[in-house]
Amino acid sequence: MVFYRKLSIRSQLLFIALLITAVLLFIIMMTYVQMSSIISNYNEQYTKDMSAQIKETVQANRDVIDRLMTNIAYNQDVQNFLIEQNNVQVYGYSKRINSLLINTTTLKEGILDIVIHGENGRWYDLFGGGRWTAPFTDKISPQDSIHYYGLQHFEGAYQVENSLLVGMKIKSFQSGDRFTSVIGTLFFVIDPKALIVASSSISKQYAMQSYLVDRDNKIFSSSNDPEEVGSVLNAMITSDAPSGKPRNVELNGTRYIVQTEDLPEINSAIISIMPEDELLRDISKVRKLELIICIIGAIMMFILFRLIISNILHPLKKLMAFINNIKRGDLDTLKNRVHLQGYAEITVMSNGLNNMLDEVDTLTRQLLETNAMLYEAELEKKKSELLFLRSQINPHFLYNTLEMVKGMAAVNGAHEIREIAKALGQIFRYSIKGGDTVSLKTEMGIVESYIQIQQIRFGDRFQVHYAIEEDTLMCQIPKMILQPLVENAVFHGLELKEDQGMLTVRSVMNERQELVITVEDNGLGIAPGRLRQVQNALNQYENTERDPEEPQISSIGLANVNNRIKLTYGHPYGLSIHSTYGEGTQIQLLMPTRGREHGQI
Repeated sequence: MVFYRKLSIRSQLLFIALLITAVLLFIIMMTYVQMSSIISNYNEQYTKDMSAQIKETVQANRDVIDRLMTNIAYNQDVQNFLIEQNNVQVYGYSKRINSLLINTTTLKEGILDIVIHGENGRWYDLFGGGRWTAPFTDKISPQDSIHYYGLQHFEGAYQVENSLLVGMKIKSFQSGDRFTSVIGTLFFVIDPKALIVASSSISKQYAMQSYLVDRDNKIFSSSNDPEEVGSVLNAMITSDAPSGKPRNVELNGTRYIVQTEDLPEINSAIISIMPEDELLRDISKVRKLELIICIIGAIMMFILFRLIISNILHPLKKLMAFINNIKRGDLDTLKNRVHLQGYAEITVMSNGLNNMLDEVDTLTRQLLETNAMLYEAELEKKKSELLFLRSQINPHFLYNTLEMVKGMAAVNGAHEIREIAKALGQIFRYSIKGGDTVSLKTEMGIVESYIQIQQIRFGDRFQVHYAIEEDTLMCQIPKMILQPLVENAVFHGLELKEDQGMLTVRSVMNERQELVITVEDNGLGIAPGRLRQVQNALNQYENTERDPEEPQISSIGLANVNNRIKLTYGHPYGLSIHSTYGEGTQIQLLMPTRGREHGQI
């Protein structure tokens, strides 16, 4: 650092220029490496997501096929057909079996044929598949449930060139010596598309290819070329392929990123192939562009530095001389101003120095004014604190008065007045005591007190249903957060309803362990236009002045609750409102479960 300080300004600027160029090159290199890693990780995750979707499709279709085969295997007519000795009876069973098999093909698209082989040599098929499936009857163990043979070629017997063969042993379920013994074999000949649908959403931009292969590496399905179905995938791609782990394979001078996901349910696998050059093609273009920009920038920087070096020394010396005069205490210098012409920075410095000198005379006055303002602010603060302390008297006075009214109502037998005074007293006591957060159980007590008052007022005009899950009672929520929602439902949903209404308050814990509280009524609801205005106001998260003629549902009550939640927990949380005009309104409150009454979670 000492050596650097002793260099001339020209040498220091050149050193800075070289250092900036080196830093830019390093940034470009690290950016390329990081972007390559991000794209590779994205490709890996995308491939995993695609494989997961295919797995779900395979499992769903496999479950359907398994159920259909089980229904046929344990059908009474099929059982009788395989063990009956009377040929007349066998003929009758075959007619019913024909209807059963035809109906089964309509339940699942892609079933090309259904074949039943009996242990006694008797067989039945729909479309002539018996001679093709007979050699496969001995390839299933009686202990196996349903066996997938993979792709089979039946020499043009069906509409597709390659078919998927599925088989299972039929066991007798009739009591006697033959109970659970094998009496036949059931086969389904299926179009591979009925079990697996190749993903057509693979990005053409990156030329990704996706294959579904059986245990013999024969292709079930191809996202690139449907005519590849039935062919065998290159052994270099499928050999030693760990499931779920990407690996690099080089074929014909081209490097590929290969990822394999096993499908043990059907003895097959998903193989995704991505050319490495295609994956990083756009990044290579960005790298070249960055290098070109860096070279052009270096040239322009060199020219600019030459201009700066030639234009910096004279104005800098003049500025230093002026500052030295000020340091010596020359008062006449304070009345003068420095005028420099040069590069932008030196001009800004001279203008700033002149402005500083212009403001020296006013600094004392501004300092005195600032002190006076601070003193006034302190007085206002003390005054506000005094007003706040005075404001606390009113809730205490009202609470004590309500206690007196409750006692007088009890003496005079006015039970409804006593209950109203008691509930209202609880609400006042709750509002003036305690911290800012309470448990949901405590908050629900105040909600019940409020509803008790309204039910006394409205009689049997509405009923209340509480559906509070036990594991939500200890969740901590902001104080007085539910009462405005219940008040909104009563006054704007149920008060004007002609017949008896229903108010429901429920709380649940969603899958993300967040607290969801719902206040729902079957009152008048909200008109669609007004509902959109209310939803927009909640989404905008702003406190705006309300039109006096605007309904209360979109005013301070809901906005205050929504803003309190967002200010406390952040943007993802708050209120959402749904309503059907003439049917009712549902307000949902979403909050995180950050604390319990007896500890943190």
